[in-house]
Amino acid sequence: MQASFVFKVFIFDCLGHYKPCFKYGPENYNSPLLLYFDGSHFNGVTSTGGLFGQPYCLECETVYERPQRHSASCRAHCLNCSRVGPLFPCPPRDNFSKKCGGCSKSFNNEDCFKNHLDSGVCRRSKKCEKCGVIWDTTVNSKNGRSGHVCNERYCSICNGYHDPKRGCFIKPLESKVQKPYRFVAFDLETMQHVSSGNKRNHQANFIAARVTCPKCIEEEDEQCKVCGTNRLVTFSERPFSKTRVDLQKVTEDPIVSFVKWIIELTNEYDTIAFSHFGGRFDMVIVFRELFLLGFTPEMLKRGNKMYEMKVKVGKKSMLIFRDSFNLMPMSLASLVPAFALEVEDKPFFPHLINQPKNYGKEVFPVPSDYFADGMMPEKRKEFDQWYSEHKQQPFFLDEELASYCTNDVEILLAALIAFRREFLDVTKRGPCQRAASNKAHNGIDVLRESMTIASACMNHFKTNHLKENHLALVPEKGYDNVDNQSRLALKFMKWYEEEHGVKIQTAHSDGGEKKVGNYKLDGWIEEEKLGIEVNGCVWHGCERCYSEDNAVLPNGLTAGKQREKDARRLEYIRSQGVCWTKIVKMRSSFKKYLDDGPIDLRACFFGGRTGPLSLFYKPAEGEKISYYDVTSLYPFINVSTKYPVGHPKVHILNQDVRWSRSEDNNFELAILKVFVIPPRSIDIPVLPMKVGEDDERLLFPLCSLCATENPEGGVNENYSCPHSDQQRGWVSTCTSLELNAALEEGYVVTKVFRVLEYD
Repeated sequence: MQASFVFKVFIFDCLGHYKPCFKYGPENYNSPLLLYFDGSHFNGVTSTGGLFGQPYCLECETVYERPQRHSASCRAHCLNCSRVGPLFPCPPRDNFSKKCGGCSKSFNNEDCFKNHLDSGVCRRSKKCEKCGVIWDTTVNSKNGRSGHVCNERYCSICNGYHDPKRGCFIKPLESKVQKPYRFVAFDLETMQHVSSGNKRNHQANFIAARVTCPKCIEEEDEQCKVCGTNRLVTFSERPFSKTRVDLQKVTEDPIVSFVKWIIELTNEYDTIAFSHFGGRFDMVIVFRELFLLGFTPEMLKRGNKMYEMKVKVGKKSMLIFRDSFNLMPMSLASLVPAFALEVEDKPFFPHLINQPKNYGKEVFPVPSDYFADGMMPEKRKEFDQWYSEHKQQPFFLDEELASYCTNDVEILLAALIAFRREFLDVTKRGPCQRAASNKAHNGIDVLRESMTIASACMNHFKTNHLKENHLALVPEKGYDNVDNQSRLALKFMKWYEEEHGVKIQTAHSDGGEKKVGNYKLDGWIEEEKLGIEVNGCVWHGCERCYSEDNAVLPNGLTAGKQREKDARRLEYIRSQGVCWTKIVKMRSSFKKYLDDGPIDLRACFFGGRTGPLSLFYKPAEGEKISYYDVTSLYPFINVSTKYPVGHPKVHILNQDVRWSRSEDNNFELAILKVFVIPPRSIDIPVLPMKVGEDDERLLFPLCSLCATENPEGGVNENYSCPHSDQQRGWVSTCTSLELNAALEEGYVVTKVFRVLEYD
């Protein structure tokens, strides 16, 4: 019998996306046709492994390491023989039936059975005869596990095995056995004589780099294979003679030479390169050159500030650039006294003198060349004294560049070594001195493991102080395990229920949103077989607000693409015999409807509070204005007050109450969602609320309606709030500690919607 071919076309673009940019064909295909579009021509692809460098699944639209490690939920993955592709899982054939005595799996396909024996899957994958789960023997033998345990599943969130009903916890860390690596301290000196419009371009004309490794820190080894023979290297446009270095490279373009050198340096060992304030300066200049050389670094950045930049060199080594200021947040000059460094600090350099016209000349800089007018008063005083002592001395740019730049990298390297040594000393532990493990370790190598002081402290906490199953990871959908649904949609559903006397199934219902095929509906009325969708303008590309098809929405799709997607969705839902109604922008009709849905933990956090009680004060004669500043309040509260641990118990109450004292609240350590009414008068309000179309303003009002009607504020000494208590109140999500403090100040709680109670 001749086999029939069912084709499906997959087209991949040249941007490196795993997801095909276009696909066409039936879902029951057995012969994929792969094309690669390079921007001008379609090329045939014979192997997805050749396209992405590793195995690729057309069903999941992602790469995987090995077939047996591929997702068990993949519809194109045979769990019995571990093969992946459009022909799998293996279908029953020729009435074949056999149970394997080695792995306890049952087979209905002879080819599947033979393949699982020949490929070694029988040894690596077993089926539990008690619970029927197919488990990986290698994975279940790591990290202290001795095999499969019924009711435990691998969790991709916490990367461990546990009962899904238990919830996830932040896992304690074990110190790693470090492989040899080198770290480099480097600094760029740049010229600004070339302008582009009204801006000056920075052009590197001197670069210094200092190399070392953990082994050479303890005992210098001139033959060290990790560091190499040249420990202090410079790249400059002009030669110099008074500063001693191991290798002096004179070149027309120092940044090109530096980048090529550090790439060649990163052979079989990783390199971590630090520059001070480099995230906004040095690393940006280096990135440009890496890009021009054909590298595409992985970057971790926020806005225009880089935290880390990674470049893969060869098959094994990584070149990593980091900003040392994120570990030691102080100026380079301040590092010398902070770590008691025995390195001379050259405090001032006339950066505006750094121009090609001053090469090989004797010049005498003026204060403006040092940016003296931009110095802080204390620094300016120090500079004036220094300048008066040195202004008669001639300045030789060629030599001073070398002296100043190499001095900077010596300071930076010495500070990094001192910081690393102190952090190792603070974080090392002997046997039985850690919260979650009896193992000793020699401390955390902060330069290797962390890019910021915050991440370094968290590594220390998770390695030495965090207990097992102590701090919970909040489920992605919250503790009510509900789908996201806009407040506008939920308020509309409430209005529709009251208006038409029906019951609507929503995301907050017991069964969650109604599913029709692969789609979920915002609302579903079972009696009428009516589906309701609330399509907000921003996320669904309203034609009135987004008339251009190529306008990009917050979800990353263009408005035209989103409208096509919604149209296909609507067509399918209608084909299933479901009626449909669409509501857009009825925001003003829903103001009276309260948000009584699941607790969003983010709603408890409001950031720092500012609230001046007097905008203008004129001191009397002899009177001075002063202020108190509470420093380190956040860490103090973390250390000194109660902290929720473990997973909470969820209470869905929706009860009318009358709490006016803290004793009325029986939840000692909890997060509550309540309707709260503030007092008519109080000097400093306790509980905040957010107002505005997008909750963009944080206020501490005594009337929610006044705040909503006057979001920009105003001053009226004769104003008297005319609103009732119900109008003045609002739904607040807060901790029991905050709520109790508010109750003692005259706030009243009239309804409790939901509570997350911690032990």
